[in-house]
Amino acid sequence: MKKVHVIQHTHWDFEWYFTRNEAIVQFVYHMDEVFAALEKQQVDYYLLDGQMSILDDYLDAYPEKRAELRKWIKAGRLFIGPWYTQTDELIITGESIIRNLCLGMQMAQDLGGGQKIGYLPDSFGQGADMPKIYNGMDIHDAVFWRGLSADKTKAREFNWKSEDGSDVSVVNIKDGYFVGVGLIYDDNVKEVMKTIVDGTTLDDIAFPVGGDQRYVDYNLKDRIDFYNQQLIDQDTQLVESNYPQLFTEIHKSKQQLDDVSGEFISSSVSKIHRSIYSSRYDQKYLNDKLERRMIYQLEPLMAMADRVGIPYKKSLLDKIWKLIVRNQAHDSAGGCNSDKTNQIILERLREADQLSYSTVDYLTRKIAESEVHKQANQLTFFNTLPFAVQKNVKFQISLKSKNFEIFNGDEKLSFDVWKTTKKYHGQIKRDESQYAEEDYYYVYDCSAKVTIPALQWINLQVKPLSASEIAVVKADDSKLIKNHHYQVSYHDGQLDLLNLQTSEKIADFIKFIDDGDEGDTYDYSPAYQDRIIDLDFSNAEIMCKSGQNQQNMVIQGDWLLPQNLKSRAEDGQDKVIKYELNISLDDSNLINVHLLIDNQVEDHRMRAIIKTNTSTNKYSYADTGFGYIARPTTDPHLHDWKKIGWHEEPTSIYPMLHYVNLHDNHSNVTVYAKGIKEYQIVGNDFNQVALTLFRSVGFLGRPDLQRRPGVASGNQFTYIPTPDSQLKEQLHFKFAIELNQEFDPAQIMKQFQKYAISNPYYQIQDLNQFTNTLKYFVMHDLDKKVQSVPFLEINSDNLVFSSLTESKDESGWLLRIYNPNKFICDGDNDLVLKEARVMSFTDFTGKIVKCLGKKQMVSLGLFKPGEIKTIKVNK
Repeated sequence: MKKVHVIQHTHWDFEWYFTRNEAIVQFVYHMDEVFAALEKQQVDYYLLDGQMSILDDYLDAYPEKRAELRKWIKAGRLFIGPWYTQTDELIITGESIIRNLCLGMQMAQDLGGGQKIGYLPDSFGQGADMPKIYNGMDIHDAVFWRGLSADKTKAREFNWKSEDGSDVSVVNIKDGYFVGVGLIYDDNVKEVMKTIVDGTTLDDIAFPVGGDQRYVDYNLKDRIDFYNQQLIDQDTQLVESNYPQLFTEIHKSKQQLDDVSGEFISSSVSKIHRSIYSSRYDQKYLNDKLERRMIYQLEPLMAMADRVGIPYKKSLLDKIWKLIVRNQAHDSAGGCNSDKTNQIILERLREADQLSYSTVDYLTRKIAESEVHKQANQLTFFNTLPFAVQKNVKFQISLKSKNFEIFNGDEKLSFDVWKTTKKYHGQIKRDESQYAEEDYYYVYDCSAKVTIPALQWINLQVKPLSASEIAVVKADDSKLIKNHHYQVSYHDGQLDLLNLQTSEKIADFIKFIDDGDEGDTYDYSPAYQDRIIDLDFSNAEIMCKSGQNQQNMVIQGDWLLPQNLKSRAEDGQDKVIKYELNISLDDSNLINVHLLIDNQVEDHRMRAIIKTNTSTNKYSYADTGFGYIARPTTDPHLHDWKKIGWHEEPTSIYPMLHYVNLHDNHSNVTVYAKGIKEYQIVGNDFNQVALTLFRSVGFLGRPDLQRRPGVASGNQFTYIPTPDSQLKEQLHFKFAIELNQEFDPAQIMKQFQKYAISNPYYQIQDLNQFTNTLKYFVMHDLDKKVQSVPFLEINSDNLVFSSLTESKDESGWLLRIYNPNKFICDGDNDLVLKEARVMSFTDFTGKIVKCLGKKQMVSLGLFKPGEIKTIKVNK
């Protein structure tokens, strides 16, 4: 007997072509229907889409409904959680996904308990590390729709495994979360059941009944009875159910299920939107910036501050994280929304940006002002990573003097001054000729190479000199820059790279190309009358500057592009795009690239092309939340996808979090990025990395795309213009290139953290009250003077730092580390503390799994391939 579990639910997108403000109006009335239907037994169970953000908004408006919510949740009839918002899994960091679950599960617990099911019915693809994340949160079951290819398994139920042994039981709702609406409207029982049963391997089958913002089906029981009458002779019975009940039955047959691993980004069962990663670059950049600041800077800094007497503010962090994860729901993260929704997303991101950088500013100032050895003009730099960093840092200092020196203790520091600005700090007046000379001071833009111990700060002393004005780095006549690793030279409109370590030369190693985009906010699609334009640097102005620690090349010029698709089809180049490309070298092994453009062109895609010396590549490598993944440079179904019924062309456009890599037996190239989330490997030998910088498109959805034929994505019945998504504004892009001998994912991630995480700093001075917004505010020093002392340090070449936060009970710190490699790593004596403390292994939430005792140097044991470990260090 087949038991078909009828699961009544609603799918309530947090926001989309509508805003959350518009949707909440219907939701407050919808909840009245839900409560009434449960009370009248019109439905036995109801699933509220698995995300808590909609309930957070609801309870904000109706706090008096909390008791009724709790009643139905505790009765096991209303199912909520575990998510705060239903996350994107491919361009959102693993730590952000964990924060999302922590926020959602805590809120669900406060309301009576949430379902422990990884319920993501509509995310545009499934990330390879999700089983690890789920298991770390004590979740062992998952439900999703999109992305699974029949090449992996034809079954609807399977075991999804990660390389570390993590395992979740999965129900793949191949026909979508809305398939069960056929139960309500379709009397052709045979056909509906054929669809539902196809591909199932067990006798217990999922039959979700619901849809986007769908009401409660009051006639659900009648329709179940009707279907059961028709199925009496077919050994099939429909029952009202829920996912926890379904998985209880599935677990009985777990050993019979296929084992499947990896990510699921195939368009075989549904659209997957494999080029949504470049829609609304402006939002993706801000989200990426916030993730980096929160995970690698603010949270560790708050732990450092707490150790010297500045209280840890978890509620403030939660407030910021809620703002961030609200933008990480699949539509929100993708950018496939109406303009008014994207405007709200940007406002939330900006609010989180202001809150987070203001907190960093406050903590760095409070610590620096309370230093036991505080002196005038003291410059304090912070390292918020649990390993020592040596790097070239950029900073500003304010002085009355026209010249100065910098000392680290008794050692005179080598530094470069790139710019000097004369500033006034007296009371402003209408007539500036009345300003007194003694009320002026100087702001110096500098850079210097510093070394900062793990999770500590250093104090540098700025000493004014009465000598003549300090020398500023000047431009020279050369058209090349070089350090110990590379030489970058310009000639005839192109850039050439010489690897000084291997003597290999790469001609035209970086360039930009532009092509038409007749897609929408979901997908790139070539224009029907397209023209690809190479953007070289002909007729550009070149300026090179070489300091003691850094060398810069600035290229400024104009690119001519078609204004729109009509102009592109007519071979027009009628719009000037101004650009500035800045390439810099320092003592690191990175080539830093910063492109600034003023985009005034519509319906196009711009990409950076980085040429490598690798030989023909069959795979590219990119990081995932807690590891890396190899992807084919050509999809095996690129040429037969239409024949086998796939929903969009499987172009080898892929998501990335922080880096993409190509390597072979003799060459290894990594491209790091800040906020750029999409790449493709191109070229005849697949030896070029194409980073999609951005796409300009004017509609939320369009029909009949070249890469995605048929109906429009999103709303199929009307065009929704999105002129803001053309991104006609100033845009900047930051990435870096590294060449070395071998692929080492742990060292690559460590290099990324050094590259992408700036070192907060603060100067003791009263001349400039506006170095940051809060500087003007008065502030008490701490009662007890402080100084930097060691905290903890990770000493491992194979393990990667993931996060450092305070435990939920405030009794210790949760340090998360993972092994990104595909082999077992030894964690012996890799965690060193200043003093012995009680330590324990915990799950991701801080629940203790095993006590390790009181130690100063701890063995973390063997790390399985891809394994994540969370260690609690007691205060």
